[in-house]
Amino acid sequence: MPDISNVKKIVVAGAGMTGLMCALQLRKEHPNKPIVVFEKSTHIGGMYSSIEYDTEGYIFDHGMHVIYESCNAKIDDLYREIMPIADWHIYEGNEKDIAGLFFNGKLQDFSHYVDLRSYPKEQWQSYIADFFTSLEQNSDSDSKTAMEYLRAHFGSVIAEDIHSKLLSNLYKINPEVIDIFAIKATALERVIMFDKELMIDLMKSDLIRTRLAFPDQINLPPYRANTQKALYPKKFGMQGFLNRFRDKLHEQNIEILTGVDIQKLQCDNSHITHITLSNTEKGSYEIPVETLVWTAGWSALASSLKMDISDLKFQRGPRIIYINLVLDRPPIMGRLYYFYCYDSGFGSFRVTSYSNYCPNACQDGKYPVCVEFWPSRIGLNADETTDEQLIQLAIGELKEIGIIQDHQVIFAKAENLKSEFPLPSIVNTKNLQEIRTRISKENIKNLTVAGIMAEEGLFFIPDILNDAFKKISKTSQTED
Repeated sequence: MPDISNVKKIVVAGAGMTGLMCALQLRKEHPNKPIVVFEKSTHIGGMYSSIEYDTEGYIFDHGMHVIYESCNAKIDDLYREIMPIADWHIYEGNEKDIAGLFFNGKLQDFSHYVDLRSYPKEQWQSYIADFFTSLEQNSDSDSKTAMEYLRAHFGSVIAEDIHSKLLSNLYKINPEVIDIFAIKATALERVIMFDKELMIDLMKSDLIRTRLAFPDQINLPPYRANTQKALYPKKFGMQGFLNRFRDKLHEQNIEILTGVDIQKLQCDNSHITHITLSNTEKGSYEIPVETLVWTAGWSALASSLKMDISDLKFQRGPRIIYINLVLDRPPIMGRLYYFYCYDSGFGSFRVTSYSNYCPNACQDGKYPVCVEFWPSRIGLNADETTDEQLIQLAIGELKEIGIIQDHQVIFAKAENLKSEFPLPSIVNTKNLQEIRTRISKENIKNLTVAGIMAEEGLFFIPDILNDAFKKISKTSQTED
């Protein structure tokens, strides 16, 4: 049973990676205060958890998930505190993120940025001419939409020929109403235009380096501004790390409640005083609140505050279906950890070969592969398509791409977790900003909001954690 005493507690809403990391840091800043984390799901870790098939003995992550450092020792040291260095694979430099792209009918194993060199010479030359003309005349800093940014960043010819079609294919909406955030979410800020011999000289220009990608990621010159590393457990499955995380939190006397719903947030004099939670087995219980750190999303917070946001109509993002496969041989994708698929006519968005960054993922000659499949890209409704149909579609696409040839599929399972990729539309961005504004006007003194999209553009975990730790540190200093 949860601790339902009248002692005020630091409460963390959400047990995803952000909530868990915040809870551990809060314990360091408040060694003697009671801390409780609650989560609607029955498991912790959010999308960093794993799917385990007990009968077959297979385990899969939710697509590709490694931990990228935040370049902040306060954050990054926690990973090694939870699990010792000896239990981590640590990748750095050009090994940190080996990603590819299926584009224009070819699998690029050298970069995940769009390669324009494969186009006919005359077309490629027109891209070059317009790019350099635009470089002299335009600035992307004042852009408000994705297409405005892309036209200023690359020139109108590349933006219209390449990116307009690409964005339309991915999200199935008019590319002119896609927010600039989409550039960051789907890594469209660079293109490949020249061979590496020329790029070595061109990359000396900061202006060029922010627009053109080096065409050989493994041999990329050391132009990085930081020493960020990527971490993944040596034992396959992020769930092992999360189990260690749970143990660490328990050691620190941090209470974790899973499978609970929030019924009420009680406010008085611009402070949240109590939170009422419910569980089917334990019933309802009220927890006195000293500070609330909310990592469960703005819309859920507005709902918990009984705020009317019915006038804000959000556009739904693409449904993600995880197609988990086990092959009898490695997929034919070189050293790639994963690759994106941007070509039209494909439902596959990202394909991950786990054994390429965690050798332990291969057991007894069996290789796990995950296809993150967006049925909407090929005009299908995820709820009206059977698991078997989705599996066969995914396998067929892998064969067409060429990473499966005469492979045997030993195991196949489709996981429809009802999760969606956030649709980066202008409407959704404005709606989120409106919710932020309305909640900010409530001036709740003991509320801190962190997590994905807690601030405009926050999407990747290193940025999210840096933002979250800055906020909770500032709150702690104010309380002291």
